[in-house]
Amino acid sequence: MSAGSGAGGGGSGIRWILKQILGRALLPHHVLRWLGRRRVHRRVPAVHANAQLALYNRMLPGDFLHYGYFDDPDTPPGAISFDDLHRAQARYAEEVIALIEPSDAPILDAGCGMGGMPGLLRAAGHDVTGLTPDRFQAEHIRRSYPGVPVLHCRFEETDVDKYKAYFDTIIHAESLQYMNAEGVFGVLDKILIQSGTWIVADYFRVGRRTDGRRTDRRHRSGWRLDTFRTSLRRHGFKVIHESDITAHVLPTLAFARMLADRIALPALDFAHDKLRAKNPALHYVLENVAERASDAAVRSAAVLDPALFAAHKRYLLMKIRRT
Repeated sequence: MSAGSGAGGGGSGIRWILKQILGRALLPHHVLRWLGRRRVHRRVPAVHANAQLALYNRMLPGDFLHYGYFDDPDTPPGAISFDDLHRAQARYAEEVIALIEPSDAPILDAGCGMGGMPGLLRAAGHDVTGLTPDRFQAEHIRRSYPGVPVLHCRFEETDVDKYKAYFDTIIHAESLQYMNAEGVFGVLDKILIQSGTWIVADYFRVGRRTDGRRTDRRHRSGWRLDTFRTSLRRHGFKVIHESDITAHVLPTLAFARMLADRIALPALDFAHDKLRAKNPALHYVLENVAERASDAAVRSAAVLDPALFAAHKRYLLMKIRRT
């Protein structure tokens, strides 16, 4: 391949890159393609972008996407292996499953991720259905757990006529934070039997700023705990069991932060420096993009700070019934 037709060789490499970019941006057949992809992207929810989930599943093959539960909350991140994290995720599932009343009645795992929890429930003889709005997750569950039915929809869009007063137990394990509050209670009221159990395992925001400033965006995820408790009372539910497991999930965050600080961020800096040394012209073209990517990575790593999480969130395990 000649220098003019490849990506190497300084100025010729730049010309090749610009040719590729302009061609795909301006040539008619490429324009039609990117317009078509844009239309598809608008129709399909962003949750269908699953490269991150696929990578996570390859790193931790237990089909769990939630935080792990470490029996020893003081476990240092340097002492944690991927096997330890996998065991902690299984322990988390055990803590949730322990709240289920012995019964052969139907269970719904709403926001079931890759199917780890429904898989355990099915293996224990429960009649369990998974629910996920994510196409990749739904396909993975159907392949990996063929005995587990999967509803491919958002919880707020569940067919309430089909499943009216059908489920004895509904589980929201680290999925409630992504859902609309009124939509959740509206569906819950219709598909949960009158004497049914609602199990919630998730983190909630606590505390308010007193200086009039807005809360940092890093700490806005999750429902406000006081608002959730008010909604429970308003919709006729009460918590019959509650445990604060914040300390037990913090080692997961500490481990993830350690990986970011020791591997991900240094690797990004290395790639940046390598490009600058090997191809200064291309580095100049991409410099602003690379700097923005680096800044975004640093901000993302900051969200993993266990101390910040503990200061703004409470991770609770709740068993809830109607009053």
